[in-house]
Amino acid sequence: MKKIKLFLGLVIIIFASLIVYQNRDYFFAKQALSLDLGVETWLWTAPGFENLAYFGVMLLIGFLFAGFMGLSSKLKSRKMIKTQKITIKSHQEMINSLKNELQAFRNDPYRKDIEDEQAEEAEVVVEKAEEEKVGAEA
Repeated sequence: MKKIKLFLGLVIIIFASLIVYQNRDYFFAKQALSLDLGVETWLWTAPGFENLAYFGVMLLIGFLFAGFMGLSSKLKSRKMIKTQKITIKSHQEMINSLKNELQAFRNDPYRKDIEDEQAEEAEVVVEKAEEEKVGAEA
């Protein structure tokens, strides 16, 4: 994949260079930018630069803008990941404390007596249901 990207990058650079070379009369012609705000004294004219310089400056501004936007999104993502890790850690601590409480509840000796009573009551209910079923079949 790296070689393909390198190849495509070289192809793009070659075609851009070819376009500039074939149109060098346009790209190396000097142009002066002017700004007229509608008032006679507010007319501003920049010194003449080659068109290629304007293209280069705009390309540089575009790269800087894209880099700034990428950096800001990366910082936002990093902050979000940090808060998510804190949330995960707090949830993990809550799970561990609940597991400890459950283990303490399961090891409670008074609870075993209650479980034995409930099991005996359940057996009695099952026996009654079986007796009623046998009586209904007869």
